Amino acid sequence: MNPYRVLAAVAADWGRLGPYLRMGVEGTDGTAGAGDAAGGPNGLSSALRSLRSMERHAPGRTEAAGETARFVLALLPPAEAERLVATHSGRLAGTLEDGTPAEETYAGFTAADLAFLLLDDNPMVGPLLGPVRERLLSYPMLDDWAAEAHGRTPGLIRLRGESGARGVDRIPSFQFSDAATPWPVVVTVNGLLDAARDPWGAADWWLSANGYLGVAPAELLGSGQDGQLAGTARYLVEGE
Repeated sequence: MNPYRVLAAVAADWGRLGPYLRMGVEGTDGTAGAGDAAGGPNGLSSALRSLRSMERHAPGRTEAAGETARFVLALLPPAEAERLVATHSGRLAGTLEDGTPAEETYAGFTAADLAFLLLDDNPMVGPLLGPVRERLLSYPMLDDWAAEAHGRTPGLIRLRGESGARGVDRIPSFQFSDAATPWPVVVTVNGLLDAARDPWGAADWWLSANGYLGVAPAELLGSGQDGQLAGTARYLVEGE
């Protein structure tokens, strides 16, 4: 069995297989499930956190991947587990553009994507959304102290996870006129875009070139065009 590809394949088929893992980790009543050993050190969540904290060539990483894969397979229906083991038993040659060995991927997904999905509830994974996640996380963020200070500030975009490392909230700094004060129009627009439900979509709107505005909306903050920013976001939402 290739444990990396097994984990990546589960991430690629998350819509179908994810509920089995969530049930095992959380239990049917929201408590720790069998797969998480009541939060014990041998649980799936702990195994995933440990695996994604390791550098690619770290000693013991393959063993950690194997342990994590065994936790995953134990939570799946037997037929699904048998299919995954039989299908992903070999090794592949080559590497991806980011240096990830091809043998650790499946359909553009990686084991780290499974950690994003299960631990962080972060949907920005795979060959299409993974690069968007990396691009958005490359923009300036509040430092840890400032992010903690704004932990309860309403109306802000909070991005979960950071480049495959441990899952943490990152708050894009464009939202602030200074270190302490969010732009009022940012709070307004984030509400229109439902940033609490879809922070990645809201961040992408702010930080991507806008055909109507001619620039990324974030570039207009502080320029006296708050009404135009809010109107553009409102038109987008109402147009849907």
